[in-house]
Amino acid sequence: MHDLTETDDDLGALASSLDDVILSIPGVDGLTAVEPTLLRAAKEGVGALLGSPEQQARVSVKRVRGVLTVHTNISVAAEAASPAVAQAVHRAIVEQLPSSAGEGAPSITVRVIDVVPSGSQD
Repeated sequence: MHDLTETDDDLGALASSLDDVILSIPGVDGLTAVEPTLLRAAKEGVGALLGSPEQQARVSVKRVRGVLTVHTNISVAAEAASPAVAQAVHRAIVEQLPSSAGEGAPSITVRVIDVVPSGSQD
């Protein structure tokens, strides 16, 4: 775990870095945004109008009632064992999370939302 003094920008940066970490895990074929498509498009549109056209992270990282919560939706390659890939994603997320003394354990949700056949393209 990394030590981090947390701000909203830090949570956004952490979410973006988790996108990259998760996509690098063997068996992960894709990553789908947690928030609804319309909400995501609206945020990106407003960001573009305000001069920050960066794409929003697909992993959701928030603090809810003092607990760090992480939600991610992954697609898994058909030849990979979905439970093993989900466990690897969970472990990778834990390794990237900030450590805070006196704080409860983070809440991490990894959902396998699709199993992608070999040779398919997005």
